[in-house]
Amino acid sequence: MRLQSVAITLIAGALLSACSTNSGMDDVGHSSSLTLDSDLFGERPNMISVSEIHELSDEQALEFGRYLNDPRNQNEPTHTIVSDYLQTITDNFTYHGKTYTASETLDKSAGNCLSLAILTTALAKVAEVQIAYRLTDSLPVFESRGNHIRRELHVRSFLYDPTWEPKDGYLVLSPPGVTVDYFPVDSDRFIRNIGGSEYLSMYYRNMAADAIQDENLSEAYWLLIRSLELSPLSADSLNMLAIVNDRVGDKSKSEEIYRFGIQNSPRQVSLLRNYGIFLRREGRSAEAEEIDKTLSRLADPNPFDWISAGQNAYEANEFRRAIGFFGKGADLAPYLHEAHFGLAKANFRLGNLKIAEQELQLAMNHATGSTSRKLYEAKLVALSESSARQ
Repeated sequence: MRLQSVAITLIAGALLSACSTNSGMDDVGHSSSLTLDSDLFGERPNMISVSEIHELSDEQALEFGRYLNDPRNQNEPTHTIVSDYLQTITDNFTYHGKTYTASETLDKSAGNCLSLAILTTALAKVAEVQIAYRLTDSLPVFESRGNHIRRELHVRSFLYDPTWEPKDGYLVLSPPGVTVDYFPVDSDRFIRNIGGSEYLSMYYRNMAADAIQDENLSEAYWLLIRSLELSPLSADSLNMLAIVNDRVGDKSKSEEIYRFGIQNSPRQVSLLRNYGIFLRREGRSAEAEEIDKTLSRLADPNPFDWISAGQNAYEANEFRRAIGFFGKGADLAPYLHEAHFGLAKANFRLGNLKIAEQELQLAMNHATGSTSRKLYEAKLVALSESSARQ
């Protein structure tokens, strides 16, 4: 199977009306619990259930049942049958950055990695095969669409061999089985197992991200509540929930959510960065600067977090700090033209014209759209002429 990554969708607080953190980490968040108020979002709507996410149509279930019980497969363990069936039906499968239910994934022959995990789970349930979910640190795919940033991390389904039995006296780190994924890569490194609840919370979080993109904040709010019911301390869900509350004007609740999230995930760059943006918008610059200092000491694999942090610093005329943030983004994802453009404009403002020209050339080389490429080309010509006059 061809591999890609599971869509864990984040919202860029710098581009949406998001937020940041307060004066230093020592006093961030004093409450150990979070109380939410749904008055601004209406009554809780009916939403898709866990069983419906994994539900196959009668025709789909019948087709898989025929394959499962085919006499030619009688000598195969069931986890292999499930894997082989997925291999067969995904030959023409299109990777698509959208999360679908199991039935939709089969109908469309498309979807992201979470869609594949959902489909795999549905088939495993029918075949009574035990399944697990694993995150890996394969090179993530980052995509920016207007005010939204989508970050896709690899999540893999693992089907356990039902015929395996442990031997006495042996330490087993992981029972044998089959990994189901798109484009598997040998260099992938296992990060951790995730439980079924965390896996399911990703579905509702992805649906919430789509609702935010459609400006349906009430739907997004309730989907995030469902996500948090499944994974109560999810930094990604709390980050998005803070943004939703901020966008409907409840700044006090938005800040409370950020502080709660940071208290429970103090090294989560997106939460810190977004809360810092919030503080600056509220005129609390000194507190925001403390957050920037904390950010500069952290490591985060999401280059867009650093690019957004760089943009914030640039807009505050803190060009050297902006270069540091943009540089982290470029180190993590050298293929992103946004990082190189940030380095170009920050260096230009500091008078480093040669470096600015080099970074602008890189931005143009990595630009994915003709409009961006033409814009960089025009800026590069102007910068070259300016350098020649020096």
